[in-house]
Amino acid sequence: MKAKAVLVVSSASLGLAVLFLFGASISVYGWEPTRPVEFIIMAGQGGGADKYARLISGLADKHNLAPVPLVPINKVGGAGAVAMQYVQGKKGDDQTIMITLSSFVMTPIAQQLPFNYKDFTPISLLALDNFFLWVHRDIPWKSVADFVKTAKKRSTKVGGTGSKQEDELIFTFFEQRAGLKPVSYVPFKGGGTVAANLVGKHIEASVNNPSEGLPHYPSKLRALATFAESRHTESKEFKNLPTMKELGYNIQYQMMRGIFGPPDMPKAAQKYYAALMKKVYDLKEFQDFLQKNILDAKYLKGDDFAEWVERYNDLHVEVMTKAGWAKAVARLTK
Repeated sequence: MKAKAVLVVSSASLGLAVLFLFGASISVYGWEPTRPVEFIIMAGQGGGADKYARLISGLADKHNLAPVPLVPINKVGGAGAVAMQYVQGKKGDDQTIMITLSSFVMTPIAQQLPFNYKDFTPISLLALDNFFLWVHRDIPWKSVADFVKTAKKRSTKVGGTGSKQEDELIFTFFEQRAGLKPVSYVPFKGGGTVAANLVGKHIEASVNNPSEGLPHYPSKLRALATFAESRHTESKEFKNLPTMKELGYNIQYQMMRGIFGPPDMPKAAQKYYAALMKKVYDLKEFQDFLQKNILDAKYLKGDDFAEWVERYNDLHVEVMTKAGWAKAVARLTK
């Protein structure tokens, strides 16, 4: 009887401890979601943003990081405008988040939308996706200098995903900073198609993401340089690939993979989601995914992330304005 009484008391104490810990976990943030969270994806299924959102959702569920599921929802159209308009219309909502890419800043500039990045709540940056300058192995360009020498004499035929999106922006940036002849840009529906056309020699160069060129490397394609800030030293294939900057070209560009909330999201919710994303970010599975796909791991939250996005936006305003893609820039930079 005595042993049984001790067991009963111990169980009760354990129950109280569990309740205390549960209460403490809530008090840290002052809030947590109470129903499935809408995880808005501003692109179609199968693309980079879609893959990252579903990875984050799956890892959060697998490791029980949130009391409710993060439900991926694709909102396609208008180069991200449809998704942005949807989230922008949910002012003050704390059960909706959105994964973003470069079009998050580019689309409001190009389309003169009545809102921009400052109208959303910055939660966290998780990674930076990279771009390489790719050419066919049969083309006698062994270096960026070789490419530039030709591109200063004549217009080169290049390809990328979409029109007036990241790939074309990088080539435009390259033109402006290196003094190249205007390129003849051919838009395609996706990175895989771009790589296939480069393999087929229908274009002379591309700025695909590493993962898009890897299936054809090194048998068909050659990477000349990365537009990242530093070399990809952890990559077996590309650890010796030079950066554009170290080659003397003041060009750096990476695509953000960030998380934002609706306008005026409550501070407690903003902090909760930032902490949740940090837990996902710290998982080995997430870091392995980034390394395999040659993304740069980078975590920022709140005000630090907001300041980073402001600089990111300013870069796009500069390049897009010079290219004639942007109007009413004064409003967009306020």
